[in-house]
Amino acid sequence: MSTAALKRLTWQEYLAFERKSQTRHEFFDGEVFAMAGGSFSHGVIIGNVAAILWNALKDRPCSVVPNDMRVLSPSGLSTYPDVVVTCGPEFDDERKDTLLNPMVIVE
Repeated sequence: MSTAALKRLTWQEYLAFERKSQTRHEFFDGEVFAMAGGSFSHGVIIGNVAAILWNALKDRPCSVVPNDMRVLSPSGLSTYPDVVVTCGPEFDDERKDTLLNPMVIVE
């Protein structure tokens, strides 16, 4: 068993890795963590929550995004919440695949 330390990634190294990956990963403090897959029941719950939020916000300039939007929190955690609400999205870069200002996160 190896005792070598794992290499910590920078934010840019993580983004390059994640944008090529077929699976999603969380990122925190230089460490990368594979995310678990979902279940049918979990997917139904996500769909129901997203529908309720969309209906509640349909007359506002907000977007409801189910579980494919990467979010970078002020703590430095990058993850893919089950549902995100944003009003006037701000992104990390021109790729617009990392949201910086979620209003609501449902996990």
